[in-house]
Amino acid sequence: MVVNRLIFRYNNPMDSKNLNLYFREIIYQNPKGKKDSVCGVFSHEALNIEDASLGNIYIVGTISNIPKGKYKNSDFLLNLLSSAIKREFYSNHQRTSLEALESALQSANIYLSDFVKKGHDEWIGNMHLACLIFSQNDIHIGQTGHMIIQLFREGTASNIGKKFQSTETPEPNKTFSNIASGKIEEGDKILIASPNLSEIISLQKTKELIFHPSSDRLYHHIKANLSVPSLACLILEAETHELKDNEKEKKEKILEIIKEKPAEIKIDFKKTINLGAEKINKIIENQITFPNKLTNIFIKYHAIKYVLTLFLLFLLLLSPFVIEKIIYDLRIRTINNLIQRSKENIERSELSLTYQNQSEAQTFLKQATILLTNANSLFEKLPADAQQKVSDNFKLTQNLFNQQKNSLNNIINVTQIEKLADLSKNTFSFNPAGILKLDNLLYLYEATSGFIYKIDLTNPNDPNSPLVFLSSKDTFKLGAATSTEILLLANPEKIAVYNLNEIYNLYLLTPNLENTLNIKDMVSFDSSLYFLDTERLNIFKYYPTEDILNGSQWIIKGPTDELKNAVSLAVDGDVFVSLKNGIIVQYSQGKKLKEIKPDINPPLSEIGQIFTSISLKNLYILGPLNNRIISINKKDGLTKQYSVPELSNLRDLWVDSDEKTIYILNGLEVYKIEI
Repeated sequence: MVVNRLIFRYNNPMDSKNLNLYFREIIYQNPKGKKDSVCGVFSHEALNIEDASLGNIYIVGTISNIPKGKYKNSDFLLNLLSSAIKREFYSNHQRTSLEALESALQSANIYLSDFVKKGHDEWIGNMHLACLIFSQNDIHIGQTGHMIIQLFREGTASNIGKKFQSTETPEPNKTFSNIASGKIEEGDKILIASPNLSEIISLQKTKELIFHPSSDRLYHHIKANLSVPSLACLILEAETHELKDNEKEKKEKILEIIKEKPAEIKIDFKKTINLGAEKINKIIENQITFPNKLTNIFIKYHAIKYVLTLFLLFLLLLSPFVIEKIIYDLRIRTINNLIQRSKENIERSELSLTYQNQSEAQTFLKQATILLTNANSLFEKLPADAQQKVSDNFKLTQNLFNQQKNSLNNIINVTQIEKLADLSKNTFSFNPAGILKLDNLLYLYEATSGFIYKIDLTNPNDPNSPLVFLSSKDTFKLGAATSTEILLLANPEKIAVYNLNEIYNLYLLTPNLENTLNIKDMVSFDSSLYFLDTERLNIFKYYPTEDILNGSQWIIKGPTDELKNAVSLAVDGDVFVSLKNGIIVQYSQGKKLKEIKPDINPPLSEIGQIFTSISLKNLYILGPLNNRIISINKKDGLTKQYSVPELSNLRDLWVDSDEKTIYILNGLEVYKIEI
């Protein structure tokens, strides 16, 4: 980026004072006008010592000539640029303010280029935006378009914005390409505004009004003459004190008024009625012509007093209902306002997510959460008939909120669910512990028998007995599968093997696994078996030699304490181990590679079985507490959540190689879902 330095005149460098910038802003959008322009003023003041070393940010911008249907995009772009500039400016406190601004404007250029790549180029030639940095009496300004930027000092005006103006339309990645820098003095005033300010006030009139002790007159003159569709304007004043004397006095008077105890209001009903009755009696006596007898009766028997008393009593009886109706109407109006603001934040969250700005999308959704919570609090205080006036709008907004929340957390509601088997309806008892798949067959195994349960996917409702007897001596604690056979852990010394040809064999384990109760999971990969042992705190790898499987510790620097809370195992060359706290540890070649913490909401507080293979792009995780399956891309970490609220007892899963079909063991039921 080219840095064009513009040095402002500084009269007395030996008497430097620490100045503060105080600002007034005007943001105007004609509510009855066409939505063909958008504008904004953004001030980001340092919130901590580190940020203060870089200074404050002031941004003024507008986008005009917006095509029909593009208003939301333009509004989002203006907010996006402000957020991007702020985020990048404060991201590195080792830089100078000028370097930070250069980097921030370059970041804005990148966002603008990306915006154009996505087909949104309506802002080109129609965006006018200025960014001013104030740090330790220095200012740095970046600009695009034809913004009005004027510095007023000691009766003279300098047109800073003119230094930037160019007749050529820059490329998107060079939208911000120049920066002006300089110093300011006490009493300086800076005006930054969208180009159409010149339609409201001339430069001469501006000078006349701004050179008063404060900029109040200019500020109120502009506000009183808003004759344009939209306007963004910022007036900055450089002073050494926080408030001028007259402003302090005003503030103190206001505080005194606020602190004064309000006078008690008392109503003397007797006195009020008597006074009212006397006045009406005089009117009747002097101004209204009735028969004398009738007039005398009214006056003699104080009839007016009784009429007034009855009237006031009627008002007192009626007033609670009137007041209650007014209160309900005010609440309904407030609820509608909160709902509308919630919708706006949801829409902004959607746009932020479209451009992959997840943190900003989350911020907007949090604001919508607060607004909807407040709306719900008021909604619950309304009677049923009053609730009906806003219930439809409230429910619609809540649905929009839930949809955006799901989108933000990559939650996909699974709709294609097919039940393949319900073992509770069988005449025999079979309690499956896991699910395996070979070709078009699913196999379930249980820890209390030597049977396996077979489901033919080509004919899931086959009336023939699904039970397959393998052994009268062995029970099967865990299972794994290759492309041609299933392998079942029978006891610490042997593995049972059953293949597609229905041939059953046994392999001896050397050395043995000591205690199968400590083996939490087993996986087959590349002709080897991996066992997760939470007692010996290691993973053991066994490879075949004839009828024997020879094993050894796989983790080089084992035992490792993190395996105490291990739950499940998956292997694709690297080894993935899930822990109870929701973390997944990835190992490679016997060494710990990294920890994976799924970035999801709600957080993964309890983890179930995990699954992957060398042919799968993703790692799949069961989340039993929230009835979901989480997939994490092993390359870029992209996380998705598949919600299956109908399935509340998730035990195990198997994912097809095309990653479109998942088979789930849910208690005594087996399901097939499409994702």
